[in-house]
Amino acid sequence: MCQKNPDLDFLFILNLFFFKYISFAIVDIEGAAEPVRLAFILSGIPFEDDRITFPQWKDVKTKTPYGQLPVLSIDDGELKTQSGAMIRYVGSIDPTGSLYPKDKLYDIEEAIGVVGDLQRSWSPMLYMSMSPKNFGYPEDFAKTPEGKAKVEGMRKEWIKNELPLFLSYLESMIKKNGGTYLCGGDKPTIADCMAIPAIRAFTRGHVDFVDVNCVEESNSYVAAYVKRFCAFPEIKGRYSSGLGSGQ
Repeated sequence: MCQKNPDLDFLFILNLFFFKYISFAIVDIEGAAEPVRLAFILSGIPFEDDRITFPQWKDVKTKTPYGQLPVLSIDDGELKTQSGAMIRYVGSIDPTGSLYPKDKLYDIEEAIGVVGDLQRSWSPMLYMSMSPKNFGYPEDFAKTPEGKAKVEGMRKEWIKNELPLFLSYLESMIKKNGGTYLCGGDKPTIADCMAIPAIRAFTRGHVDFVDVNCVEESNSYVAAYVKRFCAFPEIKGRYSSGLGSGQ
């Protein structure tokens, strides 16, 4: 008698769903959308990667639940929001079981927390030039000589003093868990999908006053980790600029 393969059943059921992922079509900014794309790619789950331009955003914005991207639709149903929820959802239905395994949940969430701490710490340095009013400065402050000097000083100081600290945290996690990925094993988890775009953002050359070599110069171990992820078969060749490109 033939034995039923539950994994094949799961894959069949999964393929009945149609996933459409909508995000901004910005070449230089991977943002909150890229981690979810990476999770889809690593899981092998087919999805439509629909990217809209800023001129299109005016019409699309009113149709999104909270006026934000990215959004996810399943079988053309209601739009799902919040990239953190999306990546955990994709991880939970991953047929390979490697993206969000139950026995690594705490390690994964801890790593995601550290990546989030890094991003929150860096955020004021980034948005000082984009939204100076949020920091008590005039709207056009970043365009003035004083404003440009302020932004340059803030970013360079953070890269010098804070980036090495956060990279050392990630290095410790990788080493503690076997030296491959943030949570160990021979395959990445959603924590790595979150970390890689966050680290690569400093190396792609689209942020003023940030040396594209800052990660490699600050922590060669973490730089090697990024390259290892980008050389993973499903990811290899995806990036044309920044750390891990050309892998």
